[in-house]
Amino acid sequence: MLEDNNPRIGSLGPGAGILVLALCGAELRSHSVLIDRKFHEGMIGFVERLDRPFSCLMPLFTPAEASQAMDMIEVPISELPYRVNLLEKPLLGADSLRIIERSLDGVALAYLGAFEGLNLAVANACRGRDIPYAVVSEYTLQTELEIMRANTPSAARRLWREARIRLGKHRRLRFVASAQEVHANGYPTYTELAAANPRRMLFLDTRARAEDIIRDAELCERLASSVNRRPRLIYAGRYHPMKGALDVIKVGIELDRLGVDFQLDLYGKGPLRELMESLASQSNAAGKIKIHDAVAYRPDLQRITKQADLFICCHVQGDPSCTYLETFACGVPIVGYANEMWTPLSQDSDAGEVVPKGDYKALAKAVARLVGTARLADLSVRARHFAAANTMEIAWDRRISHLAALVRTPV
Repeated sequence: MLEDNNPRIGSLGPGAGILVLALCGAELRSHSVLIDRKFHEGMIGFVERLDRPFSCLMPLFTPAEASQAMDMIEVPISELPYRVNLLEKPLLGADSLRIIERSLDGVALAYLGAFEGLNLAVANACRGRDIPYAVVSEYTLQTELEIMRANTPSAARRLWREARIRLGKHRRLRFVASAQEVHANGYPTYTELAAANPRRMLFLDTRARAEDIIRDAELCERLASSVNRRPRLIYAGRYHPMKGALDVIKVGIELDRLGVDFQLDLYGKGPLRELMESLASQSNAAGKIKIHDAVAYRPDLQRITKQADLFICCHVQGDPSCTYLETFACGVPIVGYANEMWTPLSQDSDAGEVVPKGDYKALAKAVARLVGTARLADLSVRARHFAAANTMEIAWDRRISHLAALVRTPV
């Protein structure tokens, strides 16, 4: 547990605090903590708007684990406006369960994720102490299975893990049904959990604030300049099988084979980088594809993306990635695989095109049809408008208003 200058939750009167469970993890240093930037900014928003003491419960990262995480921020412990409780592995071991129990002292509401074993353990502890909890849900059963398959090379292990996930479905649904409310991140989980819990609220995750939305003049200038240069294509995210990062390279190679002139820039990090670089360098498209390190979302990735024309999205699973709306905020449409999230989002936003999952050749053909056309310009404007109507402030206002109602705190 990190000690800081904030009063203990238990000292502020019974039922005063809110406990947030996160699985993103943090690394403890001598006088600071390395923590996910988006999570930290969200916690600050909670503290400022709800005027209640907050604490969080999350796994303790090793330095090696932290080095693989993206967009982390180092915060002095004395400057944290919330308390941090870190769990060492095994996360469900006896020591962790004792920390979970202590973390619930003085808590009025727990704000949990859905489906993972640690969330179920905290929910059980809440029920034992009559503490209500709300759930943030991101993955459907299908997406959870898709992510597992992408992360599990062994066929035998995939079968075992799939059986385990499917067998745990009813237990997870009971956990969701007992929640005071479900905050559904994205269309797929909002739809899937309708029968389990009608008390649902839909939001779309993004880090793009109103001030980050590309200005009309800037977008018009980019669209006007596109007729005199080759198309700028972009991918940003983890170089990982679940993100289809290798297929992005294949799209570039196929575009070159189709005779399309382009520049494709990729920004990220992950285990596939070496293979991606090898595939690109051995192709005729080597000069058109550049693989970069990850860059900070604000301001670097925003600035880079606002100069691009089209985002290549080969996500093979339907997680509600913030990439979608953050790309739209730059006035950049998306051509992507038909996963559970992108298919309904493309229909709702009308800011991109969908191709069959795994068909990188179809994706390349869709890009070839779009570049340099009036339709691409129209999709760019639609992307900007959709992002402006779904900024981070809008999403957080909805979540905070619902949490405030649950703990009866005026916003």
